[in-house]
Amino acid sequence: MEHSKIPGPVDTLARRVRQVRARLELTAQQLADRLRELGVPWDRATVTKLETGRRQNVTLTEWLALARALEVAPVHLLVEPEGPGAAAGAKEPYQVTPTEATSREEARAWIRGMASLPQTDLRIFYSEVPAEEWGYGWVLLQQGADPEGRVGELHKWVRRGYGGFGNPDVTGKEADGE
Repeated sequence: MEHSKIPGPVDTLARRVRQVRARLELTAQQLADRLRELGVPWDRATVTKLETGRRQNVTLTEWLALARALEVAPVHLLVEPEGPGAAAGAKEPYQVTPTEATSREEARAWIRGMASLPQTDLRIFYSEVPAEEWGYGWVLLQQGADPEGRVGELHKWVRRGYGGFGNPDVTGKEADGE
């Protein structure tokens, strides 16, 4: 059986945990302590095993706790936001299932529920989107805003005007979202 050269989701998660932990200047023990405070009974050895590839599974509870402990959105641990060049890195393959890969850009959009993967029945895919989310998206409020500032100061969740999404007859809300 031929092994794929594309890293799997757990490999990516392990690399991202190591990168983010290093950027935050946390030791493996400090991350384990944060996880225990969040109800996930990891120790330093478990963190090290994940980061070195000797632990090849992570539960959903552990994944969400890792994101919380590292203060990032879960998607940023699961799919690398960018590679050696943001534009080039977004096109690098991401292993969605053992038999299917797509670009990291497409994988991130799919995980966020913003786009489907190829050969998806769009009627099924979009039937699970709550009506309140149709036609909404984050827009940048200020070009020169402080990137360390709160999201609410940088972006606003607003209704976009495209297609049938955000139809007030469906959502029961006016076009301005109020």
